[in-house]
Amino acid sequence: MGLPGMLSPARIIAQNEASPWGVLALCFIFLWLKRKQVWDGMQPGISFVFIPIGLVITTGTLLVPFSADYLVFQVLLVWLGVFTIFFGRAARIPFIFLAIYGFTISFPLVIQRFAGDIYTQTVIVPLKWFLNVLGYPFTAEGQWLNLITSKGDLIWVAVTVACAGPSTMGVFLAIFALMMLDMPLPPKKAAWLFLFGVVGTGTQNLIRVSILMMTAYYLGEKAMWIAHSWTIYLLFPLWYLLFAYIYFRQFGRQKRVENQPSTSQGGAN
Repeated sequence: MGLPGMLSPARIIAQNEASPWGVLALCFIFLWLKRKQVWDGMQPGISFVFIPIGLVITTGTLLVPFSADYLVFQVLLVWLGVFTIFFGRAARIPFIFLAIYGFTISFPLVIQRFAGDIYTQTVIVPLKWFLNVLGYPFTAEGQWLNLITSKGDLIWVAVTVACAGPSTMGVFLAIFALMMLDMPLPPKKAAWLFLFGVVGTGTQNLIRVSILMMTAYYLGEKAMWIAHSWTIYLLFPLWYLLFAYIYFRQFGRQKRVENQPSTSQGGAN
């Protein structure tokens, strides 16, 4: 699939396909906000220190076969290599943002390649417990979910690694990195918020899969697949709005503490 196909609305709106584009858009927004720093680094003249770095990035990217999963990333990487040749250290900030975007598209593929079964069970095991506690006729065999609907129909659904939510987790990690770059928090507070965000992102995906199974129970398999197409675009943004609100509050408190005038006791008469 070429670049025009990847940019088609049908592919972007498809399941999970919009997530990397959202992160890429945020990276461009943050890059625009940092434009003065990039401009300040664009010293006149070519730096011979950065020429080989830019050449390695450009030629290395062009020599690697283009992949549909990384096509946009590879095109941007070529431009970054050329930018590095001419502007040297000014490429540092664009490189950071491109690395964040690259992580977003790579994280689900890495999970699928090396930890697919384990990651899938992080959803299936708590889902089975949760639905059984609620009294739904639900069993699990490996990656297959077995559900008897309210009308007595039997539904088998395979939970793949994509259903376990590595894409939304990758998006959360990327956006958290962007927020830390622009609005850094103290390490201890950042670590607690990061842990809270990881747990919350996993929980919202568990809620999503639970909603799908309940939809299948009450409304049937066809309704479940309809819900499968839009729930991710509803639940994750709502969850991240909550997380962003908490993050901004913590950042605001930190800034107020830093801006408080220091007081000292005693003094010269």
